[in-house]
Amino acid sequence: MTPDWMVLVIARWANFLSVATLFGMALFQFYAPQGSRKAFAVSATARRLFVAGGAIVFVSTIGWAGAVLVDLAGDVEALYDRNEWSSFLFDTSFGPVWLVRCTLATVLAICAKRGVRANALIAALAACLLFSQSWIGHVAALSATARFGVVLAYAAHVLAAGAWLGGLTALIVVLPVFRARADQISASNLLTRFSTVGLVAVVAIIVGGLVNVVAQAHMATLLTSGWGRTLGVKVLLVLAMLALASLNRFVL
Repeated sequence: MTPDWMVLVIARWANFLSVATLFGMALFQFYAPQGSRKAFAVSATARRLFVAGGAIVFVSTIGWAGAVLVDLAGDVEALYDRNEWSSFLFDTSFGPVWLVRCTLATVLAICAKRGVRANALIAALAACLLFSQSWIGHVAALSATARFGVVLAYAAHVLAAGAWLGGLTALIVVLPVFRARADQISASNLLTRFSTVGLVAVVAIIVGGLVNVVAQAHMATLLTSGWGRTLGVKVLLVLAMLALASLNRFVL
């Protein structure tokens, strides 16, 4: 793996994880019990997570776009060439998508500084960023007929992943507060609510992922391609999510 490709991989994963976490943390305030919402809203840790997440979203979005430009141009010097950037953003089919993504990332980073006070806006912006990934990845290469269904499946896949990941983050922030107060009722209510959301999210992740695999994968290269190896990592993550959801639902 070349350094340029390494930067691309890191930027892409950092972007997805940060956007998904922000989406899920913002969404948490719409389904969590009232006591949990209040505890999360006043948490200094939650505020820091929102600010850090917004910063990572902004940096990783710019870094991802730059890494794609370098990959296309074949020269890192393209990063410092205004004409290369102009061609990338305005003369390609995916350039406008990157302009929109960079704008969304900038606004999201600003809104994230407000934390839970901007929940609805953060959730909407993060959802748009997650959804827009389908237009700069494998899905964009599909025929128009197949693209619509796959895009919907992809949206369900990434939004559900964000709901689970960000919800788990909020859960980790809030549960110690209840345990410090010996408030077992609030902790139990939160775990029950999150387990329901988590199981629905896992089902959506699996269904959306299967649709994408069927639409895009060539079984002969599934285990040898970079896309196939990435899929393998995702499968392991989903299995871990299933284990956590089952533990939360039936044990905790």
